[in-house]
Amino acid sequence: MNTLTLKIPQALDDALQLASARRQMSKSAVVREALEKTLASELTQVSPAAAWVNKWRGKLAGSAPAKLGDDRLAHLLQKHLH
Repeated sequence: MNTLTLKIPQALDDALQLASARRQMSKSAVVREALEKTLASELTQVSPAAAWVNKWRGKLAGSAPAKLGDDRLAHLLQKHLH
């Protein structure tokens, strides 16, 4: 599991401490649960770059269909989307 360090206001830390005690869970577990609920939709959404690739995959004249791991595709995405 990865480690995350962040700064939070005292009021939020107080609320976290209360939630942790009430649920008999570690503060880390409470934060993990909150993040999972908040970010659940992010995990299932397709990124704009992936949506663009899916839309145009195989439709450009004279190009071979793109495949995952295609260095040319990775280069183009890096160049035009960052």
